[in-house]
Amino acid sequence: MRYKYSVIGLVLAEIVFAVTIVACALVLEEFAPHLEWHRGYWWWGLTVIPVITVAYLIHLRWKVKAVERLADHHLLNGVIRGFSVGRQSWRFFIWRVAFAFGVLALLGPKVGSKLVEIESKGSDIIIAIDVSNSMMAEDLGPPRLEIAHQTVNRILSKLGSDRVGIVVFAGDAFVQCPLTSDYTSLKIFLNTVSTSLISSQGTAIGNAIDVGMKAFENAPANGRAIVVITDGENHEDDPVAAAAAALDAGTTVHVMGLASTEGGPIPRFNRNGKKIGFKEDSSGQPVVSKLDESTLLSTAQAGGGVFTKASNSYLDITPTINAINKLEKSKSTDLRFTDYDHKFQYLAILCIALLIIESVIPKPRIKA
Repeated sequence: MRYKYSVIGLVLAEIVFAVTIVACALVLEEFAPHLEWHRGYWWWGLTVIPVITVAYLIHLRWKVKAVERLADHHLLNGVIRGFSVGRQSWRFFIWRVAFAFGVLALLGPKVGSKLVEIESKGSDIIIAIDVSNSMMAEDLGPPRLEIAHQTVNRILSKLGSDRVGIVVFAGDAFVQCPLTSDYTSLKIFLNTVSTSLISSQGTAIGNAIDVGMKAFENAPANGRAIVVITDGENHEDDPVAAAAAALDAGTTVHVMGLASTEGGPIPRFNRNGKKIGFKEDSSGQPVVSKLDESTLLSTAQAGGGVFTKASNSYLDITPTINAINKLEKSKSTDLRFTDYDHKFQYLAILCIALLIIESVIPKPRIKA
């Protein structure tokens, strides 16, 4: 009956399918950043496929045992014409691939096709994210950098037509994403923010503010703000002086602290991203990273902004959003995709074609 071969084949097919989906997602994110999913909430449909495969294998096992009770396997062709475990498995595999293409078609992939200049009225905001190794400490629950990602996404959900850019910093700083009102593209850049972006370690908050100011070079002189998200242990420069200079130039500086006052050890990772211990000092003791609340508070005050700090794994963004909403709004133009070409029909055609192929594969019949 070769039932075991069918099990192995279908399990391997599930693994290959999962790896292919992940690989395609990474490739599309890199080379097709303006691909969107019209009904992205249907992604859960792909998670049903392994469950269906398990159910099919249980049903196939029951069918094989039932057929074996009916007749000796040497006499099966004389009783049930065309019965083959391999053929049954192939029919299911084709149907299963068709189902996957159907789910992908239902997701409604669409690609931006028309780039136009959009005029909007809002503020210009630079979000400076600390990517030093200490941002991987887990004193707040999840890693601090993970909370930073969540916080930025929450900030974006509260903004309207404001333009937002991203600066990343550690011992050095650079613009990760220039000012844009296209939040879809901005989130693509946000997803790439990690501690591996900057090799020069440290926490140069003042440099991050200076780089953020340079990102405003082609922006209106009013309605500007910098939001610094950091665990606050500044070792490189004078963030208070940088914030004061920014305020003199018409830009408010808000600070969000992502660390506890008790602090937490800084994890170390191997090349594969697996945690292998904690950073140690010269005496062999774990290095503890704590929130430098006084410096961050002074920086926010010097920049005319607000200071907030995380409580457990949550950071209240309301004070910062309220301050941003009070900024003077100015007109600006930005490039954005407005028209999209829907591509679901190609996936739907593949789904239908596979279902037709599956339907013409001979089915077993009981001889009269």
